[in-house]
Amino acid sequence: MFDPNNIAALIDKSKEESAEVLKTNDDISQDQERNVENVGLTLSEEDALKAQIFGCWSIPLGLPYNENLLVRIKLKLKPDGTVSKTEILDHARMNKPGQGFYKVLAESALRAVKLCQPLRVPTTGYERWKELQLNFDAREMLEG
Repeated sequence: MFDPNNIAALIDKSKEESAEVLKTNDDISQDQERNVENVGLTLSEEDALKAQIFGCWSIPLGLPYNENLLVRIKLKLKPDGTVSKTEILDHARMNKPGQGFYKVLAESALRAVKLCQPLRVPTTGYERWKELQLNFDAREMLEG
């Protein structure tokens, strides 16, 4: 099983940085600030989505431990949680020499997303989560 506490470490630092930039801008009215913060999933919503997909993910055997095993997937979701489009963001890496394991890993993560649909998504705020980028680190699962 995986440790949900580790998942938080996978969240991009850019979210934290953009939140800090917003806080320093005092000119933004509170209403605007509330709208800006409403973009994207909360950490717990994102963790819940990842947990669903982790549960469907069969990680390929024999992955090289010393390699970067992070797969970044962009999803387009319908309001009912079915996935209308998936895209592997590090696509170029799949065809590089010596990265054959990555292609297998990335395809297994895509399969997990498809197997798990419809995803249990938040009941409100479709605009926030209709397009998502989720980062899956196979090492989380292998160590967990």
